Amino acid sequence: MIREYVDTGRVNILFRHFPFIGDESWRAAEASECAAEQERFHEYEETVFVNWNGENEGGYSDENLRIFAEMTGLSMDQFDDCMSTNKYLPKVQADRDAAIDAGVNSTPTFFLNGVNIGGLRDYGYYRVRIEEALNEVGG
Repeated sequence: MIREYVDTGRVNILFRHFPFIGDESWRAAEASECAAEQERFHEYEETVFVNWNGENEGGYSDENLRIFAEMTGLSMDQFDDCMSTNKYLPKVQADRDAAIDAGVNSTPTFFLNGVNIGGLRDYGYYRVRIEEALNEVGG
């Protein structure tokens, strides 16, 4: 879907954080913003999700978040400095608050042009919705 729609410039993706599992999910969200400083947000997020081992099981401990940063090829000095400040906590909180206001209660949740189109579904479902939206705007 990324190659077909985002890489071609037909669709933009806006990612919002919705930490709700516990402290680890908040730290993982902050870590992804620290990765974004190095223009590696999506690569870091993919590494985090691939290595998920269950809710509150220690998978997103600060130690593991550092390992994921190394796996993603981040500058560790920059990552560590960023993580030590908690500077992205307000952004993560604002994302979560906005999600709650929009009726989000689980992850993943997808919106298309501001309309909640549900959680995890197969590619065909999203492709149909995206094509309908593109046709409405002449894209």
